[in-house]
Amino acid sequence: MRKTIMLMASLSLTLMATGAATASAKAKTSNVTTTQSSSKKSSTKDQKKQPVVEPAELVKTSEVDQELPYHLKSGYIYTSSTLQKQLGNVKTLGKTTWYVTKKGVIDRSAQGSGNSVFYQVKSGNGKQTGWVWHGNLQSISEGTFDIGMKNSDYFNKQNIITLGDSITHGYDGYETLEGMGYPNWLARYLDTNVTNVGYNGAYLCPTESASTDGDLTTVVNANNFKNYGVATIAYGTNDYGHTDSNLDALKDTLAQNIRKMRSQNKKLIIYGILPLTRYDYKENSDETIGKGGYTMNELRDAEAEVYKQFDIPYLDWRDVAPGLITDSNYKNRLWDERLHPSAKTYQMMGRDIAKFMIDNYPKDRIPKSKQTKKTTTKKTTTKKTVASKTTKHVVKTTKK
Repeated sequence: MRKTIMLMASLSLTLMATGAATASAKAKTSNVTTTQSSSKKSSTKDQKKQPVVEPAELVKTSEVDQELPYHLKSGYIYTSSTLQKQLGNVKTLGKTTWYVTKKGVIDRSAQGSGNSVFYQVKSGNGKQTGWVWHGNLQSISEGTFDIGMKNSDYFNKQNIITLGDSITHGYDGYETLEGMGYPNWLARYLDTNVTNVGYNGAYLCPTESASTDGDLTTVVNANNFKNYGVATIAYGTNDYGHTDSNLDALKDTLAQNIRKMRSQNKKLIIYGILPLTRYDYKENSDETIGKGGYTMNELRDAEAEVYKQFDIPYLDWRDVAPGLITDSNYKNRLWDERLHPSAKTYQMMGRDIAKFMIDNYPKDRIPKSKQTKKTTTKKTTTKKTVASKTTKHVVKTTKK
């Protein structure tokens, strides 16, 4: 009996050992199978990779006069002139402003095509650079380039009119940059229509020997402000440089015209824009006395005094963007190195002015829809966003 028990115990241990060995073998088999399966998947993935794109060849390049702004309307932007790797497409880069920095002819024979004109471009913030076929770019003044700022819907259906001199008109010191002045950027950033009546050489307070058809009083008399919800006023630099009108005369003229504008439209929202620093004879004008016997800073303070009197928000570049034009950057920011902004500077101005206008929009005039939007469904909100993107905004510019 005792022997039988020992025999059974021995058999039991044998069976247990056999079971463990079998389990171990299964585990090894399973591990091998998994490894082989993974290897096959990896191999399949490698086979699905796109074939290597042969490099294109840059045949020749030429510099551009001034870096002008565009947006990507279709196609791709490549990381280099070999056109082998994409930086992105219109879906990922469609809201980026691109400045053309160089023009090139690229031979794409190795890629099954011929010679094509490509542009080297750099993003507005300077962080991205690439190459794009010229036909895939479009001027920022065209198409449905949507870069509307947060709360830009304050200005929905609020047609804007911009009054001012050559800087408002979009002049760079040599030519007018059609569709690239700060009013054009306002139309994009604020998602609304803008009528630009800026006039080259215009004065705030003209004299017998210095006057134009675009002076403030003339423009105010020529327009009906019932047709607009918002107006911006930006004069003074030509008065400083070319007339002997004193500060009291300038203040009186500005005040009279504000009264007339408001008499036509009591709901008209007005923003004042003080003059930029100028560099006559390479000298900073801020503390330099001009023809009228005052400095640029004194002119700004005088205009600000009038705007305060009428409770009108005014943009003072000394506070809002002190680094926009400085002694160290004016030769790059001002295209004529004296007074008139470059295309890039106009975009910066447009962005700063748009943000200022949003931040200083009358609190009691903020659309009630802003409060109800929070209760709309996600589906409804998405539809509204898509509809907004298809809206084309217009900038009407009086050609001078």
